[in-house]
Amino acid sequence: MHPTLFVHFIHSYGLMLAVGFYAGWWLAARRGRAAGIHSDVIGNMILISIVAGVVGARLLWFALHRGPNDSVWMLFEVWRGGLVFYGGLIAALAADYLYLRARRLPPWEVADVVAPAVALGQAFGRIGCFLNGCCYGGMSTADFILRVRFPGHLYFAQDGRPVAEGSPPFCDHVMRFDHDRDLLGSLRDTGASLPVHPAQLYEAASLFLICALLVAATPYKRRHGELFGLLCVLNAVSRFGVELVRRDTSPVALGLSAGQVGAVAVLAVGAAILAWARILRRTGAAPASP
Repeated sequence: MHPTLFVHFIHSYGLMLAVGFYAGWWLAARRGRAAGIHSDVIGNMILISIVAGVVGARLLWFALHRGPNDSVWMLFEVWRGGLVFYGGLIAALAADYLYLRARRLPPWEVADVVAPAVALGQAFGRIGCFLNGCCYGGMSTADFILRVRFPGHLYFAQDGRPVAEGSPPFCDHVMRFDHDRDLLGSLRDTGASLPVHPAQLYEAASLFLICALLVAATPYKRRHGELFGLLCVLNAVSRFGVELVRRDTSPVALGLSAGQVGAVAVLAVGAAILAWARILRRTGAAPASP
């Protein structure tokens, strides 16, 4: 875990978000040129997505995680982390849609062009989560080959209460096992959490794979919207599966975490888009833009 890199004010999470946006722009611009879409359009969409995405992701995180005693100013402390991908995705898509309509460009065709870039950018964002220590997984066995430990510092207050500082997994384990003095002593001596699943890297790997699959599927596309619909389906399946091993969130409805609820919604949207494209193909209708 490296929350900051090189110097204190360069946060790894923000840096990886910047890398993700640049990688997404590079891939989308290359694909856009092949589809006859000017690179300025892609560049403008990236800028719009950055602003709208950060605002939407932060607003949803704030709505889901704000504590009763948290100040509203916490909403603006983006450098401390706390973004929900689906909030950013919805806001960015809405803003980009309005931009494309204003430019009289076909939204579904452009959506297919940028679909792999969305997965690529999100993958780098998950690497940023790993470096930041957030979005961590549940405990693994001590001999699990992919296990990771996150750093932390533990000391005992004068009243004997354990006080933890450092990574979110470390602090979580101290809080959950504060009754087990032997385990707390082990955490203090090792200066690291118990072994956990690298859930962030699981999702990053799946997103890199989704990006590659969408690029490979491009020559086989028959209707505009198919690749974007496939992105939604694959992204939702990936997110739902990764949420099964995450332990930094709590159920919000029907025993599902907020990420899983969002994944179900995105899966339904993706399936609807694919069904819409299949019906058009069957009937021989021309591709339509909304």
